Amino acid sequence: MDRTELNKKLTKMFYPSSVAVVGASEVPVKWGNLILTSILGWEYKGKVFPVNPKKDQILGIKSYPSLTAIPESVDLAVLVIPAQHIPAAMRECVAKGIPAAVVVSAGFKEMGEEGARIEKEIVDIAVKGGLVFIGPNTMGIASAHSYLEALPTPTAPKPGGLAIISQSGNLGLQILKWIAHKGIGLAMYAGTGNEAMLHTSDLLAYMGQCDEVKAVAMYIEGIIDGREFMEIATEVTKKKPVIALKAGRSQAGSMAAQSHTGSMAGSHATYKAMFAQAGIIQVNTPSEILNTSAALALLPVPRTNRVAIMTMGGGWGIIAADECEDKGLVLPQLSPEIIKDLDTRLPQYWNRKNPVDVVGEGDPGLYLEVIGALARWKEVDAVIALGIIGRSRYVEDFIACQERFDGKLYTKELKLAVLKAQIQAEERVISGIARIQKETSKPILVVALTEEGLVLKQTDYGPVICLSTPEEAVDIIAHMSSYGRYLASLEEKTHS
Repeated sequence: MDRTELNKKLTKMFYPSSVAVVGASEVPVKWGNLILTSILGWEYKGKVFPVNPKKDQILGIKSYPSLTAIPESVDLAVLVIPAQHIPAAMRECVAKGIPAAVVVSAGFKEMGEEGARIEKEIVDIAVKGGLVFIGPNTMGIASAHSYLEALPTPTAPKPGGLAIISQSGNLGLQILKWIAHKGIGLAMYAGTGNEAMLHTSDLLAYMGQCDEVKAVAMYIEGIIDGREFMEIATEVTKKKPVIALKAGRSQAGSMAAQSHTGSMAGSHATYKAMFAQAGIIQVNTPSEILNTSAALALLPVPRTNRVAIMTMGGGWGIIAADECEDKGLVLPQLSPEIIKDLDTRLPQYWNRKNPVDVVGEGDPGLYLEVIGALARWKEVDAVIALGIIGRSRYVEDFIACQERFDGKLYTKELKLAVLKAQIQAEERVISGIARIQKETSKPILVVALTEEGLVLKQTDYGPVICLSTPEEAVDIIAHMSSYGRYLASLEEKTHS
């Protein structure tokens, strides 16, 4: 099957007009119930057909004894029946003319020789019948723009630009939960399972050509065809960032990966070299893939590794500077022009260095003036702002402390007014940062005083990412700038 035809069938998979769940059940603990519930519980507007020969109705919907008994066309079949029954279900898919399927069921090559035989059989059926399928041994797929969630647990992320490919169902679901909780926005998700037919590279090629996808994040245990993967990844990274978490760096991890889905993890050094050559951004932890992917899907990409830092205190700035040096980022010395500019805004005793210490000044307008000056400075392509958000929690704790020894000091109305003023001031800062970020096309990451992990702040000018530590911000900028420099190197080759 050529790539054009394959992509058409994948569009039927991720944007189906109708879905059949084979093995649908009313029993809450069964996968056929979990997946059907997830599909019905979101806002999927297509038709849903439960298939179960023992039931006339499931969860209030008419059920059919077989796929071929469904009187209408079906774009996607989700199979949640025992492995030994999958070949017969596959033949029904072919007979019905269904273009795409997701085989959730386990019990294939990961379980031994007999499972491997059944897996080969269903591939043969699919190839001969013109059907494509993901799996087996997968937790499913999701497509946020079509509000489809064929998964064993509902996550319901908002539609957005991040696509995810995961060779681990548990890790994939964890990332989906994070995305939904943090409001990052999902394009589509694919749990690849054993990759009997569709491989990670096939999904990467498809997602790479989808306009709604702004970045692709991958959890990888092993690649079946390294050359094909390299060719596809090299084409995709020319247009959008690809972030990969490669598991199995250690001997123990490599052995665990092989027993998990039957994949060969391969040499970590080989993967590292392959990713670098293809322009893939490699990360090492789930939190790192979330942070980096969110930033690359939502923020401008810096073209160099030069960074400016603004800090509310010296300690934060020192830590951030150390992290920048460790991660290969450069902090240029402030030029005479920008020093002269900041001299008119900051107290006489400010440090006149990068990081710029605003020495505890509490004026939100001043923060924006300094951040704006740094972002417009041609010597840097990214800005990190430390400690300027999160004071509302400090104010709330201070008021509570005073009330413990003088309960009459703050009326309820005064307390609410003070907190509201602080929150509104922080909202103005965030909105101003988003405006500067949009104007300069440079990412501005904020490290807040009281946030936990990545927090996305939405404004009329676009999103702002807030983090809890300087090292998180530096790590994100380091990964983003590596991709920016990769794009710059491609442009140089094109023009040379």
